[in-house]
Amino acid sequence: MFDEFERLCQTPPLQALLARYAEAGKADRTAWQDRVMEVNGLAGRDLSRLHGELIAYGWVEQNTGATPALKPGIAAACYRVTPAGLRAYREAQEKCAVTSES
Repeated sequence: MFDEFERLCQTPPLQALLARYAEAGKADRTAWQDRVMEVNGLAGRDLSRLHGELIAYGWVEQNTGATPALKPGIAAACYRVTPAGLRAYREAQEKCAVTSES
């Protein structure tokens, strides 16, 4: 059986991406964030896959249909963390820290 929390703990770039959206959403979870365009030097294709995972797990939601004016090199206001994403982020901080100490 696949455990997305185990995957999160074993995949530092996935943790980093979720952390970026979770930290940005702490003040106002309903605010749309610009798409994170770079994480730990990942190639664009890999970063897109990680975004897909976050969406598939229900940890972020996507709003690409009604975004503000285009800006070169930026996908503005098109992602935000979900309540489940915030829970996963907090839980992973606790569980991944315990796992990495063993």
